[in-house]
Amino acid sequence: MRQTFIVEIRERRDEDLDDLVAIAAQVHEVDNYPMYLPGGDLRRFLTRPTPMAAWVAVRSNELVGHVALNDTTSRPVMQLVEDRRPMMLAAYVARLLVEPSSRGNGVGRRLLDHARRAAIEAARSPFLDVVDTPTSSSAISLYRHAGWSEIGRVRFDLVGDEIEELVFCGPLT
Repeated sequence: MRQTFIVEIRERRDEDLDDLVAIAAQVHEVDNYPMYLPGGDLRRFLTRPTPMAAWVAVRSNELVGHVALNDTTSRPVMQLVEDRRPMMLAAYVARLLVEPSSRGNGVGRRLLDHARRAAIEAARSPFLDVVDTPTSSSAISLYRHAGWSEIGRVRFDLVGDEIEELVFCGPLT
């Protein structure tokens, strides 16, 4: 049986970024996430677009995860959300990262739920998009087990590569 980590979820601070870049580098190496990383700039990946809010998971005074809530994402995803859920003001869960050795202990689920609840408290509906690749299967499983519903798929060109993303809407309760 897996032991659940006791973690604190708190707002991200500027002084967290160096540690978060190190975590993002590990995630990138293991999962190839993010797939598109211009100049290898993980700090920019974590901070752009400027999020509505961002949080970290802390265990024993060490950062083990991150999530952000954005008011924008790729145009194809935003268009799909507008087409499928036209009356909903959207917020997009993004940059969900869990340090690889801390996975399987509920950290990702807690971060995902924290961002989902923050979207709802801001009178927005939570959505997220994820590239459909074999290395994304654990993330996709997490979203489905957490009650997120797939509302569609989008395909678009990303710097010469056609990618397919799944788009999910989070539970509103």
